[in-house]
Amino acid sequence: MAARAVAAGRPWRRLVPAALWERPRRPQHEGRPDQPIQMENPYKEPPKKCVLCGIKVDYKNVQLLSQFVSPHTGCIYGRHITGLCNKKQKEITKAIKRAHVFGFMPVMFKNPSFLTDPKICNVKYPE
Repeated sequence: MAARAVAAGRPWRRLVPAALWERPRRPQHEGRPDQPIQMENPYKEPPKKCVLCGIKVDYKNVQLLSQFVSPHTGCIYGRHITGLCNKKQKEITKAIKRAHVFGFMPVMFKNPSFLTDPKICNVKYPE
């Protein structure tokens, strides 16, 4: 008989106020999920800026091109030394080779008049 009274709809709930048998809710969590807040990574390094982005590269500007050539061998420095973006490194390489062909730059060494210029690309290996 007791089982039938419980199954009949729990008569004791009618006698007790609803605030006592309902589950308490926290007011600060109503309406919004408990998820992490989206924010930028504070440990992310700022993007590296290319030195020549925004500058027009021309094969006639020998002083600029000589900054990217080794003074002893005449070899063109790579991207890991110059710090240029891929697009500008290709432009510099084409312009240096074109200046070699047209006779604006020497092939085997750096022009001695540009040896005292400040170094803009040899950042990783200061002399």
